[in-house]
Formats: sequence, C-alpha cells, structure tokens
Amino acid sequence: MSINQEIVTSIEVLKTKLIDYFLLLGAVFASLVFVAGRFPLDQAHFDVYNYFDLTFIVLLYAVFIFRNSLSLAFKTGLIIATIYAAYVGDMVQNGLYSTIELIVVMIPFLAILVYKLKWAVILFCVVLVSYIAIAYGYLNGYLVGDEPHPTQLIAYKWVNNGIIFSIVSIIIALLVQKLNDSLLRIIGQQDENYKVLKHQDQELKQNIEEKKVLLQEIHHRVKNNLAVVSGLLDLQSNLAPDDFSRTTLKLSTNRILSISKVHELLYQSDDVSRIHLERYIKELAQIILDSFNKTGKDISLQLDINIHYLSVNHGVPIGIILNELITNSLKHGFNSPQEDYVIRISAIEEANDYEIVYLDNGSGVDTSNHKKQPGLGKTLIESLLTQIEASFHLETENKYLMSFRFPKVYS
Repeated sequence: MSINQEIVTSIEVLKTKLIDYFLLLGAVFASLVFVAGRFPLDQAHFDVYNYFDLTFIVLLYAVFIFRNSLSLAFKTGLIIATIYAAYVGDMVQNGLYSTIELIVVMIPFLAILVYKLKWAVILFCVVLVSYIAIAYGYLNGYLVGDEPHPTQLIAYKWVNNGIIFSIVSIIIALLVQKLNDSLLRIIGQQDENYKVLKHQDQELKQNIEEKKVLLQEIHHRVKNNLAVVSGLLDLQSNLAPDDFSRTTLKLSTNRILSISKVHELLYQSDDVSRIHLERYIKELAQIILDSFNKTGKDISLQLDINIHYLSVNHGVPIGIILNELITNSLKHGFNSPQEDYVIRISAIEEANDYEIVYLDNGSGVDTSNHKKQPGLGKTLIESLLTQIEASFHLETENKYLMSFRFPKVYS
C-alpha cells in the first residue's frame, strides 16, 4: 500500500469515528430533547409528529449498535435524513418558535465532509427550498402555529432567519471544503515525496547490491591469490631437504589458508562484512587436522559455538590464533600415547564481549621452558591478541587451555 492510500485510509477511519460519535451524541441529544419537550410523558397527547420523531431516535440507536457493518456514506445519509426530518417537523409545528432550527446547519457540514461537493449543494438546496416552503405556508395561512398573525415584521423575521441560515451553512461548508482540500493537497505532496524516496531507495539498493557483488568478487580474487600462494608453498615443502623445513613451510601454508578461508566464506555469503563462526572453525580445523595428523590419531573435535557471526576484522585474527593452537596440540600436546584425543572449542557472546575457550586433553606444556624460548607461533598469538584488545588466561598442566576475551568492537 502506497503512502497515498495509507493517508486516505487514515482520513476515512477518522471520518468514520467522527460520524459514529455524531450518531451516538445525536441519538442522546434527540432523546433528551424529545423527553424534555413532552414531560411528563402522556401517550394521550402524542401526535403523529411524536411517533415520527421517536422512530428516528430508535433508528439512530440501532444504526449506532450495528455501525461497524454499515458504510460511512449510509450512516451519514441516515444522520442527515434524521436531522432534516426533525427540522422540518419542528418547523412545521412551531415556525419561528422552533427550538432546533439551527441544527439544520449540520446538514451541509456532514454532506461536504463525506460526500462530493455537488451532493452537498443539492442537499443545501433541498433544505433551503423546504425552509422557503414552510415560510410561505405560514405567511399565507396554510400553516398555523403558535406565532402571531403574519405581518411585515414576521415576514422580515422569516427572511432574516433564512439569510442567517444560508450564510452560516455556506461558511461551514467552505471551512470543511477548505479542510478537505488541504488534506488532499497534503496527500498529494506526501505521495510525491513517497515516489521520490522510493526512487532514491531503489537506486540506493541497486548501488548497495553492486558494491556487494564487487566486494564478493574482491574476496573471491583474494581467496584465489592466497590459494595460489599456499599451493606454491605446499609444492615447495615437497622439495624441502629436511623435516624442519617441510614443517615450517606447512605451518606457513596453513596460516595463509586460515586467511583464505575467511575470504572464501565472505564471497559465498550474502553479508560480506561477517562470517559464520561455527562453519569457519569447523572447516579450518578439518584442514589443519588433515595436514598434521599424519599418524592417524582419532581426534575428537568438539565445538560449542554460541556466536553465530563474527566480523571480518575479528575473523582473520581468530582464525590464525586457532590455527596456531590446533597445530600446537597436534605437534606437542598429542605427541604421547593416551586413551583419547580431544580438542574442544567454545565461543560465548556476552553483552559487550566475546569469549573463546580452547582446550585439549594432551600432555600440556612446560611453561618455564615455553617462556624462555618463544617461537613464532607464540609470538604470533600474542600479537594477534593485542590487535583485538583481548585479555587471556592460560593453563598448561596436563592439558592446554587458553581462554581469551575481547570486545565486540575495538578501536
């Protein structure tokens, strides 16, 4: 639904509520006038006009009760008909002494509020002709009420009342018409603004889609280039003269693959700003296990990842850190026979921080010797933890446990 339709619907709802209030207040007001004018009630003094008025009052209450199932035009028409009938009936009975004469100005107000201008003009003319006919009847003796014998002064009063009625009705109609025109003008302006905003929104979406495709292509190219580099290193490792050189080249290859895997997930994702963490860790761990688990150990990888997505700024450092930790577990933690081999990785999201816990059930690390001879892996981990502003905790006795906490957004 366009904003134009929404505004028109809102205006219709407002008019419907206003008419419903008119129904209820009109019925209550008519009841009070009916009772007050005929108190104490005595059926012997009821005439045809009384039953006529009573019928319309009951009808107003009935329409209000079933208002939700009736159209706005129908309810408005019934109110106008009731006002007109009450006005004509009272004028015929009381002439210039009518107590509800001014109520007739509600007819042009309601007509121009709900119907088109031509119908408001027609209804106004009907009321005006009725007034002239009643005045003619009184001035020529066809109708006889409580007013004195027709004189020039009485005729002047009829004319004066008719002019006042016409002026008040026209003023009310003009005000309501101006209000309707203002609302329609606002609707037109809002509709134009909506069209402009919709066009700008479409252009913005198109630009975003183009940039997303471009970023995906960039990630794809970076991934391919890193794959070429890792492939060259892998080939070079096969030509290395000793195990140390082959292992060093393999470590470098896996570090590059850790970065490459991030770009691979990014170009495959609809959101190029974040990666699916569980999938990333699972695929990365499998690559490392396939590379270094040459003895065929049955290693159980247990993941408890409660962080669904991680930004690319966090993804690359976390990937390299986990690469180093898993590699160390395979090279040093599981170098002795044991009943089972377990690597457990947990990721927890809190209000402002992320926490990742890495644990293996290997033989642990000699901390004193570990501090004296820091290798490239340890240096790399510490550097990356500093980069993401992480604090960490380490336990190495009969296991290797590292937990580190870092803010969701770092400076």
